Amino acid sequence: MLTSVRSRLAAVTRWLVPSVIAACVGALVTGIVDGRRADGWFAVATTAGFVVLIALPVLLAASLIVRGLVVAWQPRRIVESLLEARGSAPRLAGWVGVVWLGTLALAWAMFQGTWLLASWTAFKPLSIGFLEPLLGVGTVLGIVLLSRPAAMAFTWLARKLDARWQRIGPGTLLGPRTIVVGAVVTAIVAVCLLWRLLVTRRLGDVELGFLLAPTSGIIATIVVHVAWRGSIRVRAVAGGLVGAMTVAAIVLAVHAATHLPALALEIWADAGLARRSIERVFELEAIRGDVPIEQFRPAERPGAPHPDIVLVTMDGVRADRTPPYGGPAQMPALRELGQRGAVFAWAFAPSNLTRHSIPSMATGVAPNRIQGRASTWALRLDPRHVLLAERLRAGGYETAGFLCCDEYWSEPARTGWPRGLEHVVIEQDGMTLARAARAWIEQRERTPGNRPLFVWIHLLDPVGSAQQGRTDDERRRNYDHSLAAADALLVEAFGAFAQRAPERVPLSIITANHGQGLGEHGQPDHATDLYNSQIHVPFVIAGPGIKAQRIPETVSLTDLMPTIVELAGFEPPRGVDGRSLAELATGRRSGETAAGTAFAMMLADRSRPETTGASAIVRGGWKLIDSSTSVELYDLKSDPAERYNLFGQRPQIVAELKALLAARVRAAQKPPF
Repeated sequence: MLTSVRSRLAAVTRWLVPSVIAACVGALVTGIVDGRRADGWFAVATTAGFVVLIALPVLLAASLIVRGLVVAWQPRRIVESLLEARGSAPRLAGWVGVVWLGTLALAWAMFQGTWLLASWTAFKPLSIGFLEPLLGVGTVLGIVLLSRPAAMAFTWLARKLDARWQRIGPGTLLGPRTIVVGAVVTAIVAVCLLWRLLVTRRLGDVELGFLLAPTSGIIATIVVHVAWRGSIRVRAVAGGLVGAMTVAAIVLAVHAATHLPALALEIWADAGLARRSIERVFELEAIRGDVPIEQFRPAERPGAPHPDIVLVTMDGVRADRTPPYGGPAQMPALRELGQRGAVFAWAFAPSNLTRHSIPSMATGVAPNRIQGRASTWALRLDPRHVLLAERLRAGGYETAGFLCCDEYWSEPARTGWPRGLEHVVIEQDGMTLARAARAWIEQRERTPGNRPLFVWIHLLDPVGSAQQGRTDDERRRNYDHSLAAADALLVEAFGAFAQRAPERVPLSIITANHGQGLGEHGQPDHATDLYNSQIHVPFVIAGPGIKAQRIPETVSLTDLMPTIVELAGFEPPRGVDGRSLAELATGRRSGETAAGTAFAMMLADRSRPETTGASAIVRGGWKLIDSSTSVELYDLKSDPAERYNLFGQRPQIVAELKALLAARVRAAQKPPF
């Protein structure tokens, strides 16, 4: 009995070993290809280890399933039963043709059907979820019903053609190997043609480089299975070597995730499959949390105070509708802050879309140099970026965020934007958010001896109102009403500091992540162009040490992070694209009308593939917009509405700004780390 059990175990082991070794080889090859851009062999091996953790079980399971199916179906016997005279297999050709055409028909039906269902149901996911399985089942049943008569017809045609071939040539045209190879080649050609003629026309060019690593691993797994012959000793040595390499790669990955967070984060940013392993097996935020916060501590400015700071960013607020910029909206709180603080007359958002502006504002890195990937409505930041809140927290500040909304700031969104904020409240309703901020601050005020405070409040309220109304005038009125409502939120939030002495009130910084089209240039929304309506935003700083003034110098909100760091009593960080505006805000330097630059860009990503990559540069009073199809030049001082394109009248200014813009675009080729 014991002998029988041992023999069965030995037989099972012998059957499993080829799949295990093949899966190990495939996983290692997948990892090496995935990490081919890593710097040095250690990083490549570690990347391979991360990939092995997810690729090995998948390849092993697939290998065992395929081998099990081969044993169950015994394709060699099936092929032999289909052979006819002179080794011809017309019935095999007939069934291969049915499978090939059936697969093509199913793919076409699902592709076209999904588009039709989306159109008929007005893109309702639940309705599509119910109807799409019915479409798939119906298509499969139709293919099954037609398969036998179709196979008989194909067989008859193949037999006739092969008989004619055999009369004029040597041997058969329909040998099993010829049929299989022909089917594979035909399928590859058909997929390429259909992809080019159908898919890319609807989706645009789709990056397929991510397929290289898994495809290489699958091929390597197949090759090992095919080549699994030779002496037992050779196979044992090769298997032992492969097993040792696999274990070593896994050990390197675990070591990097637990002891070398910087390397793990670099691999996450540069590799594809390894990124998924890091996220699912080890959790990216846990690895990022292992980086000591002290590494981000900014250098102290000797003798500089560390005031409390409140940053308010409002979604979709354009400068020209607000009181500090002569706008009609009723915003007494913002008006009062502008009267006693520094108003930056020409401040520009880094982009016209939240997911590209906020990261640039929080990191001080130009929008085209921000590393990350689109995640629904937001941008998932490369974890190597250091955020404003992290720098202030490392410098001893207590940090809090009262933020809208889930798709940008919540933990499931995994954007990384809240990193560095110790206390986070996420709420869509603006007044509820402002009251939560006030309650938290008032509770904190009752506790003496607190650390200096940094609070970030992000409001979404104004942006949606511009879509409400049938005419441009009606939409403008609704938009101005929403700005007035947003101003009431400022009153509520800043009410928490009402009992403080004037010298102890916090530094208040009010700005917006982008503007909002209200019909100008034919655009009733944002994220469509780089005219002032969408990127010229309010920027006001008020509080102790800030000079009441209007600053004419051009600035960018990419300057926000280094500005706040210096106002907080630290040296502005080096290696970022933004510059500190603290000297301007405090009056230590006078702003110059013809000075300063701001760069903005529309960036294409998988959520907005239609974006053209338009860019803009502002220097002094001149603004150049390059939309890839045209170049426009505007004198913002005399034409802030950008009605008169002076491109053909000022060639020297155009040449200077184009050179400056090209340098900013080229800078994206240099990583920010």
